[in-house]
Formats: sequence, C-alpha cells, structure tokens
Amino acid sequence: MIFLLLTIALASGDPLKDALQSSDKLLQLFSQFEVEHGRHYRPTEAKLRLRLFRKSVRDVVETNEQELGWQAGINFFSDLTEEEGRQYLGLNMSVPHSEGRELPLSSVPAAESLDWRQLGGVTPVKNQGSCGSCWTFGAVGSVEGVHKKKTGNLVTFAEQELLDCVYEGKRDGCKGGWMHDGFKYMETAQRLAPHNMVKYRARDGPCKYYSVANGLQRKVAGYYTVPKSEEGHVDALSRGPIAVAFEVTSKLKQYRSGVLKDTTCKSWPNHAVTMVGYNSESFAIKNSWGGHWGDKGYVYMARNHGNCKLYENSSILELSDEKPDPNPRPTEPPQPTDPPTDPPVCEDVWPVQCKQQKSYFCSVNAYKYLKCRKTCGVCS
Repeated sequence: MIFLLLTIALASGDPLKDALQSSDKLLQLFSQFEVEHGRHYRPTEAKLRLRLFRKSVRDVVETNEQELGWQAGINFFSDLTEEEGRQYLGLNMSVPHSEGRELPLSSVPAAESLDWRQLGGVTPVKNQGSCGSCWTFGAVGSVEGVHKKKTGNLVTFAEQELLDCVYEGKRDGCKGGWMHDGFKYMETAQRLAPHNMVKYRARDGPCKYYSVANGLQRKVAGYYTVPKSEEGHVDALSRGPIAVAFEVTSKLKQYRSGVLKDTTCKSWPNHAVTMVGYNSESFAIKNSWGGHWGDKGYVYMARNHGNCKLYENSSILELSDEKPDPNPRPTEPPQPTDPPTDPPVCEDVWPVQCKQQKSYFCSVNAYKYLKCRKTCGVCS
C-alpha cells in the first residue's frame, strides 16, 4: 500500500477524478491516505483534513489535465495547511549570512551531462521532518559529493551537527538558516560528524561535539558562491554537487515525476536542496522530504528556465589536499593549566581555543571571564 497513493494519479481510470465525483470514494481514498501517512485525527479535525485533502486532489487533477510535461500526485502535503507546510522549508532570507568567494568559470568545456549519483557521490535521500533545517541538508548533500570526489570515499555526514552548532546561542536552527553558514562553520571548526555517530533529531540542541569523531578526511579550504547563471551551475557541478535554493510553490509540492518548469513563482527562495547533476533537459535536484515525495525524493527542473530563482543563492564547499589534525578532539574543553589569575584587560589566555570553541567557552562563566574575555566580549 505504501506506493498506492503516491502513484495513484497515474493509474488507469484516474481514481482521483472518481473521488471528486463520489463522496464515498473520496472517503475511501482519504482513509488509505491516513493509513499510509500515519495520520490519526479526531472526528472534528478529520473534517478539516478531509476538506484540505479534497482540495489537493482537485488541484492534482487540474494540474495533470494541463499536460505540462510533468505529473502531479498526492503526498504528505495533501492534508496540511499552508502554515504547516512551511515547517518543511527553512531557507531564511531575513537572516544575515556569510558569503564565499565567487567561483571562477573553468576554461574546460562542460560535459553534455553529469550525474553525481552515477559517480557514487550522492547518499540516499534523507528527511528533514517538520523542522526548518533544509539549509543543513542542502549543505551536507554538497559536502558529501565534494568529499567523495576529493577522497574517493562517500561518507554520510550529520546534518544534526550543523543544526546544533551553526547558530548556537543566536537562534533556533529549525527556524531556518543558510547553507553558506553551514560551510562557514565547517571551515572554522574543521570538522563535521559522520551520520552514524549522531542521530538526526529534527530539533535544535546543544553544540557539544568534543567527544564526537570528525568525519572529514580533508581540511576545509573554504567555499565558493556559484555564479548566478545556468552556465555557472553547469560549470560548478564539475566540482561536485551544489547547495542551491528556490521558492517552493504549490505546484512544486505536488510534483511527482517529469521535468518541472514552474511558472507560478511569486516570492523569494525559501527552501535549500542539493543539485546533483544535469542533462540537456533538466537539473537533477535532491530534496530532503524523504524518498516517497516526488520522483523517489528528487525533482527534475527544466533548463533554460529560472525555476523560482534557482540560480540566485548557490554555493559549494572546497576541500584542500591537507588531511585534518589526526589528534582526537577532547571529551571536554581543555582544562586550565595555569594559575587562575586575571588575564590582561582585553586579551584571551587561550586565543586559539577561545575562537575555535567560542560557543562553549562563552557559556561557562569561569572561562568567559578568566580565559576568553576578548572573544566573549566582556572586556572592560
């Protein structure tokens, strides 16, 4: 039953059209949807959800009747309100963010097609859940492919570390962020945990990774901002998958298969994802809504079309040839080895450690006022 509703819009006889003509068939379809998606509604709420579901069914039918070159279908968005649906996004344009160097275009002609999945540089589709953490998934998807190209090893990295650490002490990572800031964190910390060491929790937590292994096998040299053009993205993909963003429209939510050319965009990008390849017709985009959304978790966006500012906010990590420090990180921050005397008025006693582990040291008064006064901003 798991694929029944995901493919039902493509079935012969079109049960979705039938459901719009019969309340009994609509109820049957909705009951199947509830089972498949684990919904458990009280009778009063079920009425609201049924109305939302019926509207989604009608929208899917109308979209498919237009023969746009792609197919719509029922999915987990189909009984959610607009506000609930926004919880599955997470690119926050209102948050100031870091900027990388602009990526110079290569003089080498681009290949006619490229797919990092075929080159072993893409991990299975993941699911961010109802946490606005798409920015971590967009960034990590790029890191995994770039890391594979540099080292030959495909490592599944932990989005949870970025969620916990990038905006530590500033804001909730589930309220949105930027993939650029995720890259900046990796450049500063020179680490990112492997997925098997950190379970994704779909909520922000404390940044305590001193005892967690580093999965990076090369040092982070920085990151690039990709030129805002189709040519720039084709060129950048030769380096590895790219973190990109676009506006999620109601059409995008319905997407099931085919090449999407979205003409309904009205606003700014609100969702970060990973571009993993291209051919003459489309770019292949890995989403973070699980493998049952879209085309096995992917959306294929038409080339020669902006697709909701797809080219406007893209970036890609750069790794050096240098291996990271082989010394394991301590299970807790270094302990004082000098007498507990006051430091100079505006200097750090541990300048390197204070900068590398600022969020921790500045949250502990003993370190904040004695060892890291400059970094923590408490100089008199």
